[in-house]
Amino acid sequence: MALKRWGWIGGPVLAALLVAIALLPPRVPTGTNLLFGIFRSNPYTYQTGNERSQFGIDLQSAQWTQKAQLRRAVLADSILAATRGPRALKSEDGLITLVYEAPLAVDSARIWLNAAARELALYPTGPAKGQRLVVALLSSPKRVRPGEASYEWGIRQLTEQEASTGACIVTVNLLPGQSAGRSAIGHDLAGKPVSRVLGACALYARFGVPGTGVSHWALAGLSNSWWDPLTAQLQEARRGVRRNELPRSVDWGDSPWYGEVQWVGIGCLRGAAGLCLRTAGLGRGTESGFFYYYYPYSSGPRSKLIAYLLATRSPTQFAAFWRSPQPAAEALAGAYGEPADKLAMSAFGHWYVAPAPGGLWGNARDLLAGLVWAALALALAVVAGRRWTIET
Repeated sequence: MALKRWGWIGGPVLAALLVAIALLPPRVPTGTNLLFGIFRSNPYTYQTGNERSQFGIDLQSAQWTQKAQLRRAVLADSILAATRGPRALKSEDGLITLVYEAPLAVDSARIWLNAAARELALYPTGPAKGQRLVVALLSSPKRVRPGEASYEWGIRQLTEQEASTGACIVTVNLLPGQSAGRSAIGHDLAGKPVSRVLGACALYARFGVPGTGVSHWALAGLSNSWWDPLTAQLQEARRGVRRNELPRSVDWGDSPWYGEVQWVGIGCLRGAAGLCLRTAGLGRGTESGFFYYYYPYSSGPRSKLIAYLLATRSPTQFAAFWRSPQPAAEALAGAYGEPADKLAMSAFGHWYVAPAPGGLWGNARDLLAGLVWAALALALAVVAGRRWTIET
């Protein structure tokens, strides 16, 4: 413990001395900094030693996006073709088609099919018929290519392929070392397996294709979020949970951005309507990430708002919101008859509570140490500034 304490004390002192040595010798100011002048600050290049134009960067990004879309389209076509083959199973109600590949056995595939059917049953049924739902279990060793990343990793909902295929496709990677993880399967009260893989596709299957504005907003928080499944959040929204108190301060460094989003979330829970819109990604400004403090890989506030609406309001209202052609905030207000910020506040209040107002959060020793370091920094700045010479 003593060594750690001396490290915290000596580290800043040593760093300050190194800065002083670099800045104190009198010299004529040049246009570059002694410490950081070795890095060129051309705004059109990355600081990696390999200069690239911004045009080249944008072009490469566009090519990568196009290739990824092509891979997903080819994968979707192959899955739909498999639904007409011998390795396709249908649920009893005919709402789900599951396809599987060797070496997965048919008995294992039926367990997954029944688990997916129980998952879909957790979602309320909309007033109109939804889209086809296809679940593909990827387990063929041929998909593993040494030295190449697997583009079917984890759990994915291929919602962007719905327009051309007429189906919402879910892929579940069961390959060794790249499995979907424990979040893919849960259990109901009877101990029967319930999958947690459908995500956005469950909404497509129950309510159809979302409106353009709603789709742009909702899918940003739902697609491919296998680490914090929408189904698990829906179950939490239907029962009382222990609300987490948001931390007063941010433990992720001193970045002003993190401090801003932290106070956005706290202000939302304390009744600031505009901040609730920002928290849900419905208003102007940066979407708050304060929900990530207790769930580091959470899919975020948008999916929590959706889960809360599904759990606490009528399916007819959600269908009106989901199919609305208006932007998400206007669609929410029109479908539920309440401002979007009030809906967001109610939803987030189910999981989180703002810390109680208070005074200083640090003790006297921390305050004194901060003042001492501030004074030392100012003193070094003054001394360094006086040693510069002016060219006449």
